[in-house]
Amino acid sequence: MEPLTRRKPRRDLKTLALYFFTILRGFRTTLVILGVALVVGTILYRITPHAVYGGHPPPLIVCAFSAWLALFAQPVLSPPETWYLAVLGGVYPLVGFGVVGEGLVRLGVLMISRARGEKEWMKVMASTYRDHIVLCGLGHLGYRILGALLATNAKVVCIEKLPDARFLDDAKSTGVPILVRDMKEDQALVDAGIQHAHTVIIATNDDMANIEVALDARRFNPKIRVLMRMFDQQIADKVKDAFLIEEAFSSAALAAPIVAAMAQSSGVLASFRIGGVPHVTAEVAVEQGSALAGRTIADIERDHQARVLAHTAAGAAEITTPPRAETAVRAGDRLVVHARLAQMPSLAVVGRGARRTLEGG
Repeated sequence: MEPLTRRKPRRDLKTLALYFFTILRGFRTTLVILGVALVVGTILYRITPHAVYGGHPPPLIVCAFSAWLALFAQPVLSPPETWYLAVLGGVYPLVGFGVVGEGLVRLGVLMISRARGEKEWMKVMASTYRDHIVLCGLGHLGYRILGALLATNAKVVCIEKLPDARFLDDAKSTGVPILVRDMKEDQALVDAGIQHAHTVIIATNDDMANIEVALDARRFNPKIRVLMRMFDQQIADKVKDAFLIEEAFSSAALAAPIVAAMAQSSGVLASFRIGGVPHVTAEVAVEQGSALAGRTIADIERDHQARVLAHTAAGAAEITTPPRAETAVRAGDRLVVHARLAQMPSLAVVGRGARRTLEGG
């Protein structure tokens, strides 16, 4: 299986700002408690006359500094002039060591998880994505979908249930945020940014779970495009119509045209349906004695109801795409052709040499 495209870390100013504000939101309770403690402490010091200041309240900056150091049992103005400053001196160290200590521990865990690619940092990364794709499931199909998306530089956040999934480590190495969570949990979709995503692709082999997640995704984001895998294409078509899902696909149905084409032509590159009719894109080698030799690109397209997408002359490394209509095809050339599945076998046979065509009957 081909390795996935490695993605460079996002370092643009907007992304860095989103990272910063996301981390701040994660520590908002700690920051609020510290802020309240500082404000209250500053006020109490400010309203209290002190002997060192000739019976006047200390300057505001000194009050704020004193309140901050009181959180770490380092009083600046001592001994306390009033009972409430005595209470502050006893209570604030407990608040400081509890709140600040807890915040430092959480920040340390976050930094370690960033280096190791663990769930805390993955959650932070995912929360910065906007107008992206949420991919549920990193099995064989999901892994290939991820590779195709990365090849187009799409922004992707993945959800995979199994922590020991076969392709999980490879997927993490790309730099894509991957949440190791159950996609059926509402919070998993929320953490993946489903509210801000433009598409969700549900690619697991559990049909009922796929339907449930499709409905949940639409509940969180009514405008999201839903692409959902189903085992049976007939059921997929019914589910698509019943739940107003953009695409419900069966991997078996998608694979059938390309397998059929492969059985008749070894150069098949891709298959797809247009208006319900299976089409394939394949590479055709023009052999010595082939009926294609000497024909122009326009002749081949007209006679075989096909479209020639690319042409490589014999012995040449350069690919011409699209080729000129008047270009003559020679033995040894290679063509990339798009045609209906029904047309491809005859086109492949014509591309072979006369001797092989006769041997094949």
